[in-house]
Amino acid sequence: MKKILVGVTFFFLTGMVWAQGVEPTATEASPTESVSTPVPQVLKKWAIAEVPWDGWFKKNALVTDKTEYVHFFWNAQDFKGNFEVKDKKIRLAEAALELVKRLYPKDATADLMKVDIVYVLERDDYGMPKWDSLQRVAHLEFSKASALKLTKKKAALSEALMKKIFTQFDLF
Repeated sequence: MKKILVGVTFFFLTGMVWAQGVEPTATEASPTESVSTPVPQVLKKWAIAEVPWDGWFKKNALVTDKTEYVHFFWNAQDFKGNFEVKDKKIRLAEAALELVKRLYPKDATADLMKVDIVYVLERDDYGMPKWDSLQRVAHLEFSKASALKLTKKKAALSEALMKKIFTQFDLF
């Protein structure tokens, strides 16, 4: 049931983006365009400063200002190999923080951040996600101001620091 809810939410949010006149991307291709499958990118060495975050988030993230909070929805399927490691929780936390730092809407005022990270396992012929193939990876909630303050020193995330930053951290 949760997979369906996430899928339906993503479907409606994607429709809202299309309704705003945004040009189709590789994941939102028109019927006459061919859809290429991106090559999964696995980093040899994980270092926050060297992760190509902007490329990872481009065309894979959807940001919605809900007034009370800002919701981030990221399809990390193409980068899955980077999160199938022993320190998965820390890497997902770092990704969520970078997602917020880089894509927080300029006109948003909410301090509460909600981040959903999923894997879209299958796509249809048009490149749209098959909603029943969504695999939830993580759901995180936190205060943007608190997170920025606590990560200001750019120290590596630890379990203790993550407990201070995240009010909710669910791995699936």
